[in-house]
Amino acid sequence: MIYSDLITAKYVCNQINASIHQNHQNSYNLILVPSDLVAIQQLLEEEGVHGILTVHIFPWELIRLDGGVMSYELPGLFKMLFVDGDRSMLPAVARSLWSLQLLLGRIPLTLTQGRFSLQVRTMVDTLCNELGTSDKADSDISCMLVVDRDVDYASVLLTPVTYVGLLDEVFGISSGTIELDSRVTGNQDGAREKINYQLSSTDAIYNEIKNRHFSDVFPFLSSKTKEMQSEYNRSCNVALQEMKHYVATELRKVTALKRSLAYHIGACEVIIGEMGHRYESLHQVEKNMLEGRNKRENFSYVEECLATSGKLTSLRLLCLLALTQDGLSVDEATLLKTQFLHCCGYEHLVTFHNLEKLGLLTPQGMGTNPGNTSSGASDAAGKLAGRVAQVVSQLPKRTGAFQAFAYKLKLFPEASEEYDLKQPKDPGYVFGGLYVPVVCRLVSLLIKKELSPEEIVKLGPSIGTTSWAKKPGDWDMNRKSFLVYFVGGVTYAEIAAFQLLEKLTGARILVAGTSIINGNSLIQSVV
Repeated sequence: MIYSDLITAKYVCNQINASIHQNHQNSYNLILVPSDLVAIQQLLEEEGVHGILTVHIFPWELIRLDGGVMSYELPGLFKMLFVDGDRSMLPAVARSLWSLQLLLGRIPLTLTQGRFSLQVRTMVDTLCNELGTSDKADSDISCMLVVDRDVDYASVLLTPVTYVGLLDEVFGISSGTIELDSRVTGNQDGAREKINYQLSSTDAIYNEIKNRHFSDVFPFLSSKTKEMQSEYNRSCNVALQEMKHYVATELRKVTALKRSLAYHIGACEVIIGEMGHRYESLHQVEKNMLEGRNKRENFSYVEECLATSGKLTSLRLLCLLALTQDGLSVDEATLLKTQFLHCCGYEHLVTFHNLEKLGLLTPQGMGTNPGNTSSGASDAAGKLAGRVAQVVSQLPKRTGAFQAFAYKLKLFPEASEEYDLKQPKDPGYVFGGLYVPVVCRLVSLLIKKELSPEEIVKLGPSIGTTSWAKKPGDWDMNRKSFLVYFVGGVTYAEIAAFQLLEKLTGARILVAGTSIINGNSLIQSVV
């Protein structure tokens, strides 16, 4: 069973051919997830295994990870779409959304943000016309918002402050499961003692702390530990009949709760050990970057990270710096690129090329080259434009393009003494009160109904479209039920922001994506 990936399929062909050369008489079956590709069939023919193995297709559906969170579990799709420009998986994504609407009913209103989301919506409409729709008269969802991941890179690059967000940063969560090593379990037998622990709302401790600000997690775990200790002391002094009842009904539950508590306390200690020494400075630098202030200090901090932190952390900050100041000047980009290549190796030249394709490291003042301009003149003009951009960037100015867009959509929460991260009233708490995810703000506007859907979708940073499955007049705006689908992946910070929005407004919001990603996994996909 493999993803529909040409390189992985080549590995499979090599293994089968090696087995055949050893005269092994086996039967071979290849299961492709989630769809078949013509290129893979051609590869099987070229490798001489097409008639030897049987190919099956497993078009799995959206997988429910927890509560109102679903994932299509295609972690390689982000790179395929936004770096390689490979759209071969989009029909499978569209089919999964069509299948979901067979269960929930045809969603009357679909909004899109981005070029890939528009293609997915068009494919879904085609499937509905050709294969049919649900028999349900009314859908459980009143509005679906499909967005491309590049609509809001800042929400991926920023460091989250929620417990589950930091768990993903430090340990990495795969399909709702986390791998805990001896630092958490307390066993000292090395790799053999790694355990996979499922993170879901059925875990009472995790359900309580997953979306809390990290500073509020330890006090809760401490109070829970004291409660369990007092419960244990009480159970030691009960009569024999009560003890039998306790063992029969409560002991297993208490044991599971105790194990969960120990794991989460251990995970918190590891997070503090990994990030505690640099979190405050990192948070302040990210704040300055978002607001477009202290550019020299921000640049120096990125340089420092090149020497003290890993390549993923430094590249992540470098991308955030370029994103928030509308690109790097030629001199800045050259200096940081040279330092990074000296530190991590020249094989990462392709990494910078990929980041430029994503639009995360676009140089300032670098326009297109006119067809009749010589290369020497173009280079000179580029250097001059870069120096002009560098000088201009150091002049005092009110806001850049990123800040202007953020102020327009009110993505920067208003700082006040009443802003409490432990009792949040604003989705921006997921980044410590620095930033509200773009898509969360758009959904908030849909819930408030201050603007029409057509007006709201135009506020987004990318190509926005509106599609009605019913007449606009038949759409019930009082039914606050939404499906938000991220093409390219959704972050745990965004999920926490939507879940708080649900709590504050009473709306029902299902969050889905082609995968769950974070800043490190985004950068890793292009390294």
